Amino acid sequence: MIPKEPGAGGGGRHRARTGAVVAAVLTAAALTMGASGCQDVSTKTANRVELCARIVGKTFTNPFPDDVEKTKKQIRERADELDSMAGQASDEKLRTAIKETARKMRDAEVKGKGSSRTVIGYIADQNELLEDLRKTCLNRDDYK
Repeated sequence: MIPKEPGAGGGGRHRARTGAVVAAVLTAAALTMGASGCQDVSTKTANRVELCARIVGKTFTNPFPDDVEKTKKQIRERADELDSMAGQASDEKLRTAIKETARKMRDAEVKGKGSSRTVIGYIADQNELLEDLRKTCLNRDDYK
């Protein structure tokens, strides 16, 4: 049997745990201090993300509605809601994107059931509708 070295006992495991705890405490402190300096930025980011998500939720419609006229009316109402939500935007770029999305919604062609519309066509229409909004809501530079 090989004798144990004085420092090779159970103390090594204890030191490793202590080191991990100290590292965790220091990391938490650093994150807390760093986050306190960024609170305004993170609040602005959270508000922007929430607004973008609410707006995107208002843009989607039934791709094959039974009642085209009813769907057109609903789209116009949602576009009006978007216009009022534009006032909540934290910057002009987002406000402009919201208003442009509302304009595109009003101009969108609604095709009823039985039309020659395809799912791919619907997705392409939605992609075009959301283009301006997507550019600003997904651009990380707009969150600084």
